Amino acid sequence: MKVLVTGTAGMIGSHLVKKLLEEGKEVIGIDINNVSYDGAYTHYCIDLGKKESIYNIFKNNKVDRIIHLAALAHAFSGKKYTKKMYEHLNVECAKNIFQIAKEFDVPVLFISTVDVFGFQKGIVNSKTICHPVTIYGKTKYNAECILKEIGCNYTIFRLSPVYTAEIKRDIQKRIYLKYPKWAYQIGKNTQYEVLNIDKAVLKMAEWCVAEPKKDILILKDDLLLNTNDYINEEKTKGNAKYIIKIPRWIALVLYGIIRITGKNKYTFLINKAVHPLRSK
Repeated sequence: MKVLVTGTAGMIGSHLVKKLLEEGKEVIGIDINNVSYDGAYTHYCIDLGKKESIYNIFKNNKVDRIIHLAALAHAFSGKKYTKKMYEHLNVECAKNIFQIAKEFDVPVLFISTVDVFGFQKGIVNSKTICHPVTIYGKTKYNAECILKEIGCNYTIFRLSPVYTAEIKRDIQKRIYLKYPKWAYQIGKNTQYEVLNIDKAVLKMAEWCVAEPKKDILILKDDLLLNTNDYINEEKTKGNAKYIIKIPRWIALVLYGIIRITGKNKYTFLINKAVHPLRSK
C-alpha cells in the first residue's frame, strides 16, 4: 500500500510516517520543509498551494490513501500568523488536495480539530452543530465543509489536544500561567480531554486499511487528564513551584463578567478552563 501524507515534517506527521513504514507501507511525503526517513519513503518538498505540482505526484505514482495533516495551528514561541496565512494553508491548500483526491478517486483522511465546536453546552458528538471561534477552528471547519461538498471518499478525524512524552504544549496551556513555575488550578480538580500521539497515529494507520465511510470521528484518550495528577508530576521535575488556586465559583463569576465582551478568542480560552469540552 502506498500512502501519501502531507505535513511529514510536523510533530504528528513525523510519528505517523514512522508508524506506516514500520507496518511495511510505502509513504509519499509532502512538506514545504525537507525531511527524510529510513525505509520506503519518498519526499516532495513543495508548496501545497501549487496544485499542478501535487497533480504531477499523483500522475506519476499510484496512491492508495491520502492523509492530509499539513496545517497552520496555534502560534507559539513568539510567532505570529495572519488570517491570510491560515486561510491559505488550512483552506486553499486543503481544497487542492481534496479536488485531486476526487479526480484520482483516492480516499482521503482529513485531520481536523475539536476547536471546530467552539462554545458548546453539554456533550458534543460528530453531529453537533459547530460554531468555531478562533481563526484556526474556523479555517479547519471551512475545509471540512469543502471536503464534503467536493464529494470524494473521505473520513474526518477531529483531534483533541495532542501530546507526546516530550511535547506537551497544549496541556501546559491548560495548567500554566507561565511555564514552568506558575501553574493554576480551578476548583479541586479540572479534567481535560487530550490525545496521546501513539493513539492518534494508530487510528490513522488503521484507517488506511479500512473502508472509508464518509464519517466524522472525535479522537481522545480513554481517560481524562487530571489537573492534580499532572501538577504533582510536574513538581517531581522541579516545575510548578507556585500554584494559584481559584475556587470554581469565582472562576464562573469572572467568566460571566468577561463574557459581556462576546464570543471571541479570549473568552473562548477562558471557556476551555471553566467548561472543558466533553465529547462522545
